[in-house]
Amino acid sequence: MRKTAIAVIAAAMTAVLATGCGGDPAGKDADGLTSVKVGIVPFTPNAVLFHAIEGGIFEKHGLKVSTVSAAAPTPIVAAMVSGQQQFGFVTTPVLLNVNAEGTAVKCVTPVDGQISKERDASALVASPKSGITDIKALTGRKVAVVQLSSINLIGAKKLAEEAGATNIEWVAIPFPQMPQALADGRVDGAVITSPYLETALAAGAKALAHPSSDLWPGGTIYCYGATDRYLKENPDVAKKFRDAMIEAIEFGKNNEAEIKKTLEKYLKLSPEEAQKQILPTNYLPELNVASIGDIQNVMEQQGAIKKKVNPEDVVWTPQG
Repeated sequence: MRKTAIAVIAAAMTAVLATGCGGDPAGKDADGLTSVKVGIVPFTPNAVLFHAIEGGIFEKHGLKVSTVSAAAPTPIVAAMVSGQQQFGFVTTPVLLNVNAEGTAVKCVTPVDGQISKERDASALVASPKSGITDIKALTGRKVAVVQLSSINLIGAKKLAEEAGATNIEWVAIPFPQMPQALADGRVDGAVITSPYLETALAAGAKALAHPSSDLWPGGTIYCYGATDRYLKENPDVAKKFRDAMIEAIEFGKNNEAEIKKTLEKYLKLSPEEAQKQILPTNYLPELNVASIGDIQNVMEQQGAIKKKVNPEDVVWTPQG
């Protein structure tokens, strides 16, 4: 699980040494805005970021932000390490693992807030062809997750252990491919997120649990991060990015319909589909350090991390 991630990051480190990348290569444009690229895994919670772009919040803070899509967080980390992207989406397990392996990456801001206890955009579901109605029945079955070091895997494995399910075969499948894999019966279950979750449920998949909100309500299960090197070289840019995201998160609390409209453009959803999406957030723009430690404890129990790190060391705080 860790070897693939380590290999990807190691290759990125080689690129850094070869090119000398570290700061923001784009600099400022004609309008005096600092250009930055943000790596994302396209899914519903990015609506806050999309609104900050479309609504002019980043421009207000002196930034010109563009996004680059990836299938999972690990290649995003590699792109940040190589200097191709300045900020990027990272799940807490990936964040902890890359730091444990010596690549210093820190959370800069929440994606959309903390995970809501009442609503979750992701779920552990069973294929309509599997006949499975509870987690224990996943014993001996094949279950898809987006990446074999993801928050989805950590949470689903924890719930499976608590339910007494054993010998589950976990396989990596990108989110957009999961609905068809479930419908075809190529996998018996999946941990899938919006907008792909709604497609799977409409085709007959059965929701068994919501791992993230069931286990870590109010927690930080993912964030937008940056390398420690970039943060030390560009603290002003990082603060602008953080301040803009905080403003966008706080705006979203009372204007959810407006930020969902951005999903039409960025996720290619119809207006009706966009408004039906679940944003799994309490809209509190703080990183929950304690929850990062809780997730790390589960990872240690599962043998999913080589050594523990101090959760406070993986969260960036602006100075002054």
